[in-house]
Amino acid sequence: MKQAQLNKTLNAELRKSAKAHNWNCSGGFVFKATELLFFSIIVVGQVKSRGLFYSLRYKLLAFDDLFWKIFKMEENSSQPLSFRASGAWTAPMATISEGKYSIEDRVEDSLHSTVNNIIDRCEGEAAEVSNEIRGLDDNLDMIEKLYAHLKNEHPGAVTNIWVERLLTTILKNEYDRSETIIRDRLDNHDSGGFQVGAKSFYDLANEYVDRLVMDV
Repeated sequence: MKQAQLNKTLNAELRKSAKAHNWNCSGGFVFKATELLFFSIIVVGQVKSRGLFYSLRYKLLAFDDLFWKIFKMEENSSQPLSFRASGAWTAPMATISEGKYSIEDRVEDSLHSTVNNIIDRCEGEAAEVSNEIRGLDDNLDMIEKLYAHLKNEHPGAVTNIWVERLLTTILKNEYDRSETIIRDRLDNHDSGGFQVGAKSFYDLANEYVDRLVMDV
């Protein structure tokens, strides 16, 4: 099987499995939202390694809505749910789990069962995360735990969770803490992963928090 055929067959299996599990599928992303959280599963197939690689990620739904307010893109909140998974300008997601499954010689038959196994596993892990998160503090605790696991597994990973920490303080109306984080990130020349012209995420967040403080 060639890579293009694998991609086509995999996408078809993802759509079928997502529907069977009451998840959604669009653009190669399998996703689902609860009252508080948004989950996304990415599955990539590789012919050469005869494997399927998957990752399950999540974020607080409120993170996106606040993120878009900071960037003055509030209209994105009315986009289809799939936009939260595939949109370029969205809040970061935390990785819950990732792994690899082998594809057997009978690729079509193997894909069906393997994709179902992946969705089954991710659905169970998503349910566990949902059960642990009841609010902003629970969510940040989960992000901190997943980040610590990531750094333990990949010590050289160039990433941080300051964006999530900042969004949490703003949602909690803890503006003094928000300003402290922003100053620290600007002093460290951290763009937050997003840049609009000469302004970084933290520049725009600083302007947004200033507006909130003035309105208090």
